[in-house]
Amino acid sequence: MDRTRPFVCVLLGALAACSHEEEPAIAADRPVLLWYGSAAQDQNRRSPPPGFSIPDEHVCAADPNRMYLGELFLQGNIQVKWHWAPVVGGPNADKPTLDQPEFSLAGTLVDASDSNDDVLADHPFHLDVVADVTPDVAFAFLPFSGSAVTQRAIHPEVERNIFPRDALGWVPQANDRTLMRGAWVLDCGHPPYGSEIHPPTFLSYARPADPGTTISATVVVPYRSSLLFNPDPALATDFGNTARFSDGATLPFSPALVAALQHAAFFNDDRLKTHALMTANRFDNLDWAVCAPLPRPAGTTLSAGWRFTARSGVTISAAPDEGNGCVRFTATMTAAYAPMALVHAVADWPWAEIDKSASGQIGTIDVRGALIATLQQSGFPNASQLPALQADHPPLIDAYPALPTRAAADADSPTAIDAAADDQPFPFYGRVRVGWK
Repeated sequence: MDRTRPFVCVLLGALAACSHEEEPAIAADRPVLLWYGSAAQDQNRRSPPPGFSIPDEHVCAADPNRMYLGELFLQGNIQVKWHWAPVVGGPNADKPTLDQPEFSLAGTLVDASDSNDDVLADHPFHLDVVADVTPDVAFAFLPFSGSAVTQRAIHPEVERNIFPRDALGWVPQANDRTLMRGAWVLDCGHPPYGSEIHPPTFLSYARPADPGTTISATVVVPYRSSLLFNPDPALATDFGNTARFSDGATLPFSPALVAALQHAAFFNDDRLKTHALMTANRFDNLDWAVCAPLPRPAGTTLSAGWRFTARSGVTISAAPDEGNGCVRFTATMTAAYAPMALVHAVADWPWAEIDKSASGQIGTIDVRGALIATLQQSGFPNASQLPALQADHPPLIDAYPALPTRAAADADSPTAIDAAADDQPFPFYGRVRVGWK
């Protein structure tokens, strides 16, 4: 890497940013889905702190060979605080997952699938929908692995119960165009630590329905885990209570698990439990375009339809662009937006499932037996008799059901933008169809 050139020119790959020439908002060779203009790229350039070059693996751990959670059984102590450590953290260095800046991505899906194994304790909306995205040149700084910016795809993940793909009628697949905005993190689950957009707040996809028509689906997911945990379930979804994050019992998951284990040893708790402090996602402005496929057949005109549903405090507008064969969409969230209340919910996390998940990291392990042994070594000889560590007393974890949309969320006609849709939790979602006629 040529480190004599500015960050915006080399790391971001945004060579146009090094020129004073004004780029068109929509290029002549545009794809079927794109960020409108340069606002997304400009925000990406503003978000890193002065002197930033590439992600630092040490945001995961002082020893970059450590693995999240598994280190408790391998090394017996904690360095890896965060399963997904922010590449650029929020303003509180001790709690960098709070108010971390979001980064934008544009690219093409290489693949997409459902995860069959995740640490469910930090996945309150269940297993992930995963993908690999080859980024456009202006977003080529996002993929990172093994102490280097890479040319490979970046890996977005979003929990399936918060991503209404069935209701939208959209299962992501290879070759879909995509736009995303969300947390740019390093996955600290296993070395080498690789970068992800995890979770994305904004997701948009597009593909040709036929040679002359593009279809698209878009959603803003309403909540995410702060990756901070507290034993008090009343704090989990208390969005207006910022003091919960400074509570002395609020910890990242690994220390929270150790605290829960110690509490069970002293107080004979019935179950091991701790609760993810959820936050409400917000955005300022989103500006993107959905376009008909190229080339444009001779003598045709633009034909477009769309249908969006939005909560109060979110405004969406659409502007057809006949010359470029696109429709520009803009969405804004104001201070009037209030998230729908999230009703706290828990479920058992069976010991056998915990063993399966842990064994995928560190080899076959009996987690319950390992926890008992840990307590016995710490001066609790009767740990095997503790109620919370009995085979028929699995830990309790937060587990929210799939979030509902309104009926016909998969429709792109008749054209409409339904505002003040406060009977559903998503800030907004919608479908678009753009083509030639």
